[in-house]
Amino acid sequence: MIVFLKNLKRRLEAALLRMKARREASRGFAYDKAQFLAHAGALHLDRKAAACAEIVMGYHVLEKGLTMPRRRLGFGKGAVLHLMNLIDSFERRFGTDEPPVRHAVSVLRAYRELHRDWPEPMKRLDAFLAARPDVPSALEPHVTREEFFSAKDAPFPAFAASRHVCRHFAGPIPRETLDAALALASTAPSACNRQHARVHVIDDPSLRERLFALQGGTRGFGADADKALVVTADLSAVRWGWERHDAYVNGGIFVMNLCYALHYHGIAHCILHWSVEPATDREAHRLLGIPENEAIAQVLACGMPPEEFDVAASPRRAPEEIVTWHGGTGK
Repeated sequence: MIVFLKNLKRRLEAALLRMKARREASRGFAYDKAQFLAHAGALHLDRKAAACAEIVMGYHVLEKGLTMPRRRLGFGKGAVLHLMNLIDSFERRFGTDEPPVRHAVSVLRAYRELHRDWPEPMKRLDAFLAARPDVPSALEPHVTREEFFSAKDAPFPAFAASRHVCRHFAGPIPRETLDAALALASTAPSACNRQHARVHVIDDPSLRERLFALQGGTRGFGADADKALVVTADLSAVRWGWERHDAYVNGGIFVMNLCYALHYHGIAHCILHWSVEPATDREAHRLLGIPENEAIAQVLACGMPPEEFDVAASPRRAPEEIVTWHGGTGK
């Protein structure tokens, strides 16, 4: 009887915990939905920050094209027109003092310089750039492999600044090199040391190709990648409804550590978003045999780099643009 009562007590406690978690999750997801609908940039492009983010997305498309392994002239004509329209609209409403907007103009100038001998007319682009003569061309660095990894043993500020996405791959990654990078990545912190992150190394070319097709953002370079790394977060490590973001937060922390680890070990890598529809996410789980309790946080394409390649400039915002002090003088 005593054993029965103890087991009953445990079952009741477990049931109460599940009810509590469901209630917290329902309230939390409702809160997330309300925040998203009230503030998400795509729903509020009349706001300065959202309009600026739209421009960054626009110039990223062209900047990526400018540094592709097999770049073809005449690429991205629609993206050029779209970006000019975004900049014109932004300047009419908010002015021209935002650094991302100036960089967008710089990228357009770099695009025009690449096409200086292009036979087709680019009258609108030429007029657009002539009206902004004070903005120089974006510098998309051309580097050697040795230059790209030259800060491997430098102090951390220099090392961190040297890490960039690379879409140029030229060879297989030695197993021992990747193992060393993954071991280093596993030093990433996690909430209560629960170590949510898991990594699925996709070495099969057919699986990698199908995964990249589901992801949809590797045209022009994905076929050159040696491996895909799928970083997931174990939902079993998430306990309460209020921890509904923890899987992705801890997965993101791991991904950043992984990027540093790959760079330290001389492995070129490109971070790929996983902003996909539920059906696509389920298909990836099925295709790769990822357990249902693991949420896909990020996908990376990686390989050993060639001797020389181009890197996107991708300027960062200044600290004063992203840091807010609360209390005190901030000095």
